[in-house]
Amino acid sequence: MATTIPDSPKSRVSARPSSGQARFAFTVLLIINILNYADRYVLPAILSKIHQAPNLGGLGLTQGQLGLIGSSFLLVYALATLPLGVWADRSSRKNIVALCVGVWSIATVLAGFTRNFVQLFSVRAILGIGEAGYAPASLSLLGDYFSKPRRGRILSYWSSGQLIGAAFGFTIGGLIADFLGWRPAFFIVGIPGLIAAFLAWRMVEPKRGAFEQEEEDTADIEAHSVAGKNFWTSVKKLRYVPTYWTLLVAFIFSFFTIGGVSFWLPFYCSTTFHLSAGQAGITSGVVLVGAGLLGTVVGGILADYLQQRRPQGRLITATFGFLVGAPLALIGLMLHNLPAFIVVIVFAVTFLSFCTGPLNAVFQDVVIPEVRATALGLALLLAHLLGDAASPFIIGLIADRYSLGIALITTAPTSLFLAGLVCLFALRTVARDMQRMEQQLGGQDTKGKI
Repeated sequence: MATTIPDSPKSRVSARPSSGQARFAFTVLLIINILNYADRYVLPAILSKIHQAPNLGGLGLTQGQLGLIGSSFLLVYALATLPLGVWADRSSRKNIVALCVGVWSIATVLAGFTRNFVQLFSVRAILGIGEAGYAPASLSLLGDYFSKPRRGRILSYWSSGQLIGAAFGFTIGGLIADFLGWRPAFFIVGIPGLIAAFLAWRMVEPKRGAFEQEEEDTADIEAHSVAGKNFWTSVKKLRYVPTYWTLLVAFIFSFFTIGGVSFWLPFYCSTTFHLSAGQAGITSGVVLVGAGLLGTVVGGILADYLQQRRPQGRLITATFGFLVGAPLALIGLMLHNLPAFIVVIVFAVTFLSFCTGPLNAVFQDVVIPEVRATALGLALLLAHLLGDAASPFIIGLIADRYSLGIALITTAPTSLFLAGLVCLFALRTVARDMQRMEQQLGGQDTKGKI
């Protein structure tokens, strides 16, 4: 039976939460994760409406300005994750979740009232602060609500909220914009977040390490919180893992493509194939979410199969996905027939998604457990800053000078191909780095020997 310190909701701390408290918290955190991605992807779904001239109901923004708005969110999101992750390690996590959800929901609602570029840019940047704070705290909470045997399944369910939310943002956002206008789209996805913020505040705060105290057990749960007490010491240890730094470059190239395509695809479908915002949103949701889910599952199965036969198995799967996805993306973007475009891009996204699980697994294969959280967090920070935070703006600038089609053709396939080439270099070092990591776990000192 859970032991709870009776007090106000602000200070309730449960040494080990009851099953009912854990179920309630998981339900709230799953809803929040869905709303997080819905708020994030509602803007791409309605870009075509905002791009229209003011006399047609839009703001008359250029594609460069639209891209900068998308980049503002991702840039602030990347920069804020580190300090907010530190805060989550030192304060009440449920209160941080509630506050951050409230902040991003208010920012989303305010976006519906904006009248110019500066206003919309500002509220979307604030959205990045709110969304950056909830992830480290939520992951840490889930680690203390559920025991290790249940944790993998719970995190899988929680992560599914990303796909559900993205699909919701793309489809509902576009449909609302068609029937009610683009401003109500922000209201409808933003207001539920205020209710979720209150529910998060009502959760019980579990004691840290309620089910275990082993650092290896909790490292993956708190992977988003990269700033430990010995952050720079951990980074220095990574100097002797060449595979890590090589794959970090591949991460940046892949994030560039993912960030740029997910932001611009609905607008591209709307302008190239003359679709309404709703039709473009549904098309983008099917392509990105459906194919992404398929590729993630198939890629994971293939990676595990190959890994049993050779130490480079997971990396071979990711490399194959990049090198096959790149030419398919190029072919798809050159097609101007909608059914053919959808078929080819679905295959391209499926192969690209092969890298999702395997690359994260390789990071853990070559890095010792005590610095994995730092390694993964640093990789995500740099991949966001140099990858998806920059791509919407860069693609928008190219689109203003030429066209959105040319902008996507010159950036997305190229980035995918470069990611694949970088992974080829990592194939030469991954087996040695895996062996070295296993030796370190066995107590052998291999410092400086790779």
